Amino acid sequence: MKHTFNDGFTALELMITVSIAAIVMVVAVPSYQGVLERNRLKQVLEGYKVDLQLTRTEALKRQTPVVISRKAGAAGAWCYGLTVKNDCDCAVSDSTAADFCELKRIDSANFGAIALAAQSANTNTFDPRRGTTGASGVTFTSEQYAGRVIVSNTGRVKSCAPTGGLLPSGKKGLPSLSDC
Repeated sequence: MKHTFNDGFTALELMITVSIAAIVMVVAVPSYQGVLERNRLKQVLEGYKVDLQLTRTEALKRQTPVVISRKAGAAGAWCYGLTVKNDCDCAVSDSTAADFCELKRIDSANFGAIALAAQSANTNTFDPRRGTTGASGVTFTSEQYAGRVIVSNTGRVKSCAPTGGLLPSGKKGLPSLSDC
């Protein structure tokens, strides 16, 4: 008796496999988007925190005040920049302009739907002798979450999850951070 082997799939096996894959995708995609949202917000918070530390270090190294200037714009657009001048406009991209942030410029274009909450004070100036600045905080938000970066009078920087009056309406504090 001669046996023949088929090396393919039947139409029924293929339909079952595609159905199972579709079910897995329907379940996995929403949770994966939540992970992407949280990671994007974490990336912005860590980047801003590092840039505050860089501003402090540059002030100490250069022995001159260094300013980090931030701006919340319309429709979630925001930016911040570092300068040794009194202030700079992070929205200015012309390096020959008087208000150009010459040390560093970051804008929201690379961070998807992350917004910077408007602040009462939009600059921090780090003192060149001790690396101190005025205490302040900046809140960044995504669709569901909020995170905050705070700097103390002594120049220490940390990121945390806003609570109480600091938490924007309809947002949750980023789960991986400790409370402010």
